[in-house]
Amino acid sequence: MWSHTRSLELLVLVATVAPAELVRVATAFGPAARPGADRGRAARLGLIGAPAAYLAVTALAVAVAADGGFAPAALTGWRAGAPWLVAAAVVGAALVGAEFAVGAVPRLLDGTGRLRLAVHRGGGPAGGGYAAAILVTAVAEELLYRGLWIGVLHERLRLPVGVAVAAAAVAYAVGHLFFGGLAVVQKTLSGVVFGLLLVVSGSLAVPLVAHLAQNAAVFALAVRQGRGERAAGGGVSGGREAAG
Repeated sequence: MWSHTRSLELLVLVATVAPAELVRVATAFGPAARPGADRGRAARLGLIGAPAAYLAVTALAVAVAADGGFAPAALTGWRAGAPWLVAAAVVGAALVGAEFAVGAVPRLLDGTGRLRLAVHRGGGPAGGGYAAAILVTAVAEELLYRGLWIGVLHERLRLPVGVAVAAAAVAYAVGHLFFGGLAVVQKTLSGVVFGLLLVVSGSLAVPLVAHLAQNAAVFALAVRQGRGERAAGGGVSGGREAAG
């Protein structure tokens, strides 16, 4: 049994920031990424390791919160009508375009290169494993950053809801630091929108559907990008979207 203190609540939140970054770094720069190593194996390890890290950290954090008596009500609010869910899916798909727009800004400002849409796939093909990984990660991230983070900060620590939404968005975005600082800015935007969806709807299902719709759109783009790369025999540059 954990003894309930404010320090425990904050410690749990801090411990959940960027749970998959070590996995991504290890697969990108560890033994599996050395010259002559099986790059496909490194990509597969990343596909399995990142969502597994999110699931493990989320499950542990929720368990500690429940045992410590500070599990927020936001984690249990799932009821939402069909109009909310449809609107969430539309918002999630639209966020893909918003993130691409943010990613295009630096290239527009420096005037270098032709803008083309691209998706971070972690070096692997956009197959069933990739789809499962980004969808599972989305579920864990919504439980963690919208359900637990916003709930604890607003309900338990009495922070203004706007501060809670912003803090949760930044924590969520830092989990994409491996993809670069621009990805953190893009994901902060999405995180704020997901948080606002939770606040205005009162249901965790709404930001979850939005997040799943966003990642489903990214997957469809990744499949299209992969076909184009195989046909052209090269890469794609421009505004990028990191799924998650």
